[in-house]
Amino acid sequence: MTHLAILDEFEVVKQVEPLLPGLPVASYPSDDMLEESDELDVLYRQRKRYNREFGFCLFTAECVLTLAALCKGKKVLEAGSGSGWLAQQLAQREIAITAADWTDYRQPRNTTRGYPMQTVFRLDHHGNAVTLLPGNFDMVLLIWPNLGTQFGEQVARAMSSGQIMILEGEEKGGNTATDEFFDVLSADFERLDAETLALNKHHRTFPSLYDRWYVLRKK
Repeated sequence: MTHLAILDEFEVVKQVEPLLPGLPVASYPSDDMLEESDELDVLYRQRKRYNREFGFCLFTAECVLTLAALCKGKKVLEAGSGSGWLAQQLAQREIAITAADWTDYRQPRNTTRGYPMQTVFRLDHHGNAVTLLPGNFDMVLLIWPNLGTQFGEQVARAMSSGQIMILEGEEKGGNTATDEFFDVLSADFERLDAETLALNKHHRTFPSLYDRWYVLRKK
């Protein structure tokens, strides 16, 4: 590749608009982008940047509003809050939420674990969220617990009867948590179908990802 071609490619990369959370659902790409190679290349670069700031879940404006409605009047823990973007959005809507994560992404860290996030929007508890459970929380948000770690399972086991888990991620066998985590969900939780449907109605995913929302109550 010539020097000029490299510069041209660099200019193309620079011009890619960042993909941000909290936009109306119509602002996010649909599956038909998979048929357009140029569009898919742009989306790949957008997704890479999005992952650094917000993780893997595309938070549509409609999903955030639905979450706020579900959490209204409740005390909420976001276990493994990552950048804390979602917790901040819910707090701005007067939801009593605690954002907890073992990593403070503002500090140098071991980049082999967790998401490569570069910004912290909210962090109320720097430490293992499991130690805060069951507490007096009504709901626990668990957004895409890391693949292959026991964190999701530990959260599920630490919750008490009647507490609600709002989970976002892929199903068993996908890129979320462990098989044991999903076994605990099957044995100890019941799905709330109406609430689950309401969140997924306006949900979008990146191509090649198959994440969904699940609302479950511990038995």
